[in-house]
Amino acid sequence: MNTIRLKNGFLVTDKGIKRGDCLLQDGKIKLPAGKTKGEKTIDIRGKYVVPGFVDIHFHGLNLFDFTLGRFNPQTETFDGSKSTYQQGFEMLTKTLAGFGVTGFYIATFAASLESLKNCYANLADYLEQQKNKPLTGSRLFGGLLEGSFISPDMAGAQDPAFVFKPSTEAFDSISDKGSIKLTLVGPDSGEPAVKLTKYLTDKGIIVGAGHTNATYNQIVDAVNAGLKYCIHFTNGPTGGSYKPFNRGGAIEAVLQLEQMYAELIADGYHVNPAYIRDIIKRKGFKKIIGITDCMFVAGSSVKRIKIGSVSGIVSDDSRYIAVENKKNTLFGSVLTVNRGFENMLNWLTSDMPGIWNKRHAALDFKKAVVAVSQFYSTNPCELVGLKTQGFGRLADGAKADVCILDITGSPGGYKVTVESTIVDGNIVYSKN
Repeated sequence: MNTIRLKNGFLVTDKGIKRGDCLLQDGKIKLPAGKTKGEKTIDIRGKYVVPGFVDIHFHGLNLFDFTLGRFNPQTETFDGSKSTYQQGFEMLTKTLAGFGVTGFYIATFAASLESLKNCYANLADYLEQQKNKPLTGSRLFGGLLEGSFISPDMAGAQDPAFVFKPSTEAFDSISDKGSIKLTLVGPDSGEPAVKLTKYLTDKGIIVGAGHTNATYNQIVDAVNAGLKYCIHFTNGPTGGSYKPFNRGGAIEAVLQLEQMYAELIADGYHVNPAYIRDIIKRKGFKKIIGITDCMFVAGSSVKRIKIGSVSGIVSDDSRYIAVENKKNTLFGSVLTVNRGFENMLNWLTSDMPGIWNKRHAALDFKKAVVAVSQFYSTNPCELVGLKTQGFGRLADGAKADVCILDITGSPGGYKVTVESTIVDGNIVYSKN
């Protein structure tokens, strides 16, 4: 395995930013970086080294969708063949590396049992094939079962006709062969949701709540059974209540329960940046997870998509996907992680009025970079248990999964460019 010295960079650790060298050897980070024979030295003066981005909520890209396969815009149909899936997974691992992603989980939306069995069978086969192969792109860690156990009344852009009642039997019927690593279980149904949450937690599957109108008390019951986080917080939609009954709704529960993580889609459309600053202030830097919720239309010139009975229209500026004939409802996103990082950095380094807070002061640049690195690297790895395996940190002995960023500009107007992405100590993407 090659030994790489990243020389003269700004190293972004969870304790702050320091200038120095970072050695990547035998798939591990070495800090401080001593002298080593046969090393390849790369001078990255002025660039920032951050732990590689990990997107735990991603659906597809370049017309490949995990749930259904490759989309044909002329016929508005999908090719779900095995070869299409194998090609799609390979494409994703290489393309996402260009956005600084070193690892990701791929998500399904509400779909038929037949479609779910097909996509997870293909994922399980792919993961098995990759076990002993050298990494040439981002790591594909597994699947997120998102749409199957949502509240039908809170489906958003998903088709409620394909929502299952929460049960262990319904989950097991998917026959995923262990490829599902995260699952959304809406706590709305009460005891059935609690039983399924405990069942999945005992299997080592991370459970999130979303597309939910659950009460605060139902969220607490689910947390006691193993619920860990809120999926695309304030979206999906996420129900809340101004009234005191049942202590409020899901929004109140997520904000007040300190142990819960909150996913945020930082495209500037799913959540008003003023609300994002409010949420960050309330939850703190360690409980925010930046995600993309990226859909298959991203990276293409297609302007209209249709999945079952739900149609989506891509905005004229190609920044978001609106659900047709459904007011204020968005259809996933076209966000990439590097752009989400950039948006978060600019919002945190700007003076900004909040909604529930009169004003949020701009953060110091270095503090903001460390915080945003936590959102997109450290915190998702902490949630899913990858941090104990050395992922999501820039520290001695951690996994050599890092991203090199060029950050230029001034507060509120920074430009973030991915220069290189390194996975397991090997360069899998380079801008030049």
